[in-house]
Amino acid sequence: MIYSISLTFILILFFVIGISFGFNRAIGMIPVLFIIFLLVAFLGWFAVNFFWLILLIIFINYLRNRNQPKRTRRTYYYRYDGTNANNFEDFFRQAGRSYNGQSQGGYENNPFGYAEDKSRYYEILGVSKTAGKDEIKRAYRELVKQHHPDKFSNASDSEKEYHENKLKEINEAYEKLSKDFS
Repeated sequence: MIYSISLTFILILFFVIGISFGFNRAIGMIPVLFIIFLLVAFLGWFAVNFFWLILLIIFINYLRNRNQPKRTRRTYYYRYDGTNANNFEDFFRQAGRSYNGQSQGGYENNPFGYAEDKSRYYEILGVSKTAGKDEIKRAYRELVKQHHPDKFSNASDSEKEYHENKLKEINEAYEKLSKDFS
């Protein structure tokens, strides 16, 4: 019985493929259809012979999980721990919302996407917003000389860490601002 049902299913599938895509392609699909026939026949035989066992397993799982609430996927949101205010402000600036009642420069209606506020980078390098490429490069090199970690090799760990972080900020600022001129 199972074999006749699966054979009927495969024949219907063969004719659908033949009518839709041509019988040459349907003949080319015979090996695939044979594999599908074997799978349907085996799974059908398995489902008929072990129906009560499958039903018992489903019932046991139902009894075991009926008192537990359904699990949903968790959504992880950006967490602010108070240590890096710049990242928190950047998060809201990109989202186009306000932080502490002030607009952070997000552009909700901008059809071209997020426009980054680079005023912070100009402040880090100590140049005006109208500075040219050469002036930005000069300020960058001067600040790198002042805060380079090799210059503070004998300093305390906290001072080393301060200058390393300052150098990272300087590099980031120069990278962001130099993109405008390339």
